[in-house]
Amino acid sequence: APALQSSVRLSTMAPKPRTSRAKKKKEVIRGGGRGIRSALIKQMRSKAGWEVNFQAAALDAADEVPQHRRPGAPLKGGFPLKKWLEKFPDMVVDLGRSAWLPDDWGQGVKTTTPNGRSFGTTGGMLVSYISPCGKRFFHKHMVEKLAGRKLSAYDGYKGALRKTELEVIQNRASAIGSDDALFKVLSPKERRFLPPASDLYVAIVSARRASQPQGLRDIAVVQSSFISVGVEPTWYVDEPSLGDYKKLGLKAVVGGKLTAARNMALKDAAARGKACVQVSDDISRWEYRHGPQATEKGDDASNAAHEAAERYILSPVAAARFMLAKLRALAADAKDGKSPQLAGVYPLGSCSRAFGHHEEGRNHFILGDFFVVDKSPVRFDQEMTLKEDYDITCAHIAQHGSVLRLNRMTIAAKHATNPGGAVAQRDKKGTEEERNISILMRKWPKSFRRNPTRKHEVIMRWPGAAKQEEETKECDDRSGPPGKAVTKRHGRASKGVTKHVLKRPRGKR
Repeated sequence: APALQSSVRLSTMAPKPRTSRAKKKKEVIRGGGRGIRSALIKQMRSKAGWEVNFQAAALDAADEVPQHRRPGAPLKGGFPLKKWLEKFPDMVVDLGRSAWLPDDWGQGVKTTTPNGRSFGTTGGMLVSYISPCGKRFFHKHMVEKLAGRKLSAYDGYKGALRKTELEVIQNRASAIGSDDALFKVLSPKERRFLPPASDLYVAIVSARRASQPQGLRDIAVVQSSFISVGVEPTWYVDEPSLGDYKKLGLKAVVGGKLTAARNMALKDAAARGKACVQVSDDISRWEYRHGPQATEKGDDASNAAHEAAERYILSPVAAARFMLAKLRALAADAKDGKSPQLAGVYPLGSCSRAFGHHEEGRNHFILGDFFVVDKSPVRFDQEMTLKEDYDITCAHIAQHGSVLRLNRMTIAAKHATNPGGAVAQRDKKGTEEERNISILMRKWPKSFRRNPTRKHEVIMRWPGAAKQEEETKECDDRSGPPGKAVTKRHGRASKGVTKHVLKRPRGKR
């Protein structure tokens, strides 16, 4: 059963009879952690007399989370959980938590009786807020009245951390495979080089995000993704924001501007004799698709191969260990003393089109949002304020002969839309983008050309490197929901240039 085993079933449903011990194929829980909470909500609605459908496996996973581990339980003090059932028999501890709810408050879900005004998909249940003195409220303004102040994401950060930590655990447990399945993809030789997590130095580069509600939510997701597997990252932040990050309980140091912070992290990792893992502050998912390459050319074949592949939901630590194992196995085979020291993920949110070519790229762009460096003297050019990942990719290929890009591994990151960070360096006229493009063109004139479909963007192709499909799309759109590759022709003048479009799944997300 997925995630966080417990002998206590928290819903009022009777325990299911024991089944045969014969090993069954794992059932994927749709929606992961959010799907599990949705099943709890739907169960409450069904008790109120509504006809709803929910996945039994998701409800089982919800029931297995102990009350004190649920995000709705007070984090400190608060009204004792053992009294909740006695005082509020129509309510269960919620698996969600409002972002602004103070630590000493609790959150539950209660049933409601349908009436003439009940309609839609929300009737039959009501989110409830339980005060430290045991009173129940249903609206934020009433909680603020009792608290005596306006409430914000700062008040609820620790609760958000608990909520996201549970979700990332449930997401991994709900998928067809996770970290252990990923390591089985390695060859026997590569598994001999699989490092422990202690070989990694994790650096999260961030700036001006800890003072904004959305930034706080993103920080909670990234931090939870690491601490849920026992690794505490170091946050490299701008000096004015250092206090804001430390107030959140993060291990934070002043890193300065973007490339200076990246170089500082590389130096700190080398001083400790560890590989450096650099991570953006807005990643919400790490995935790997395991399956054979498409046997025919074309988007239809690539989409079919992608759809048939197994989807693994990973911890970032497992993803980094996987990369490092491959890097060190390649180093052991190097005959000329050169081997890749930089590894990264596919630069788009969906790797469907990547199933049309090899699962690894050796002379291709490495995205700066998540990468691993083992042993290398190469550093970021501090003249650059944007597109520094293009430059470091070229520098590594020039120094070490190649890089390692895993075309089946992807991340979901906001990248160009989140406030703060590198986004603050961009301007509407594209002046800063153009300045950095000129640096790339000067340093690597044979490796870059202008993007024909998007202003202030470039396309990288290292001389002699095999063409891979994402090179025809602006790489600034580097994340998003998994989707399919659709070919579009842009007339005769385009000479068959293809554009990668991510289709959103139909229906509710």
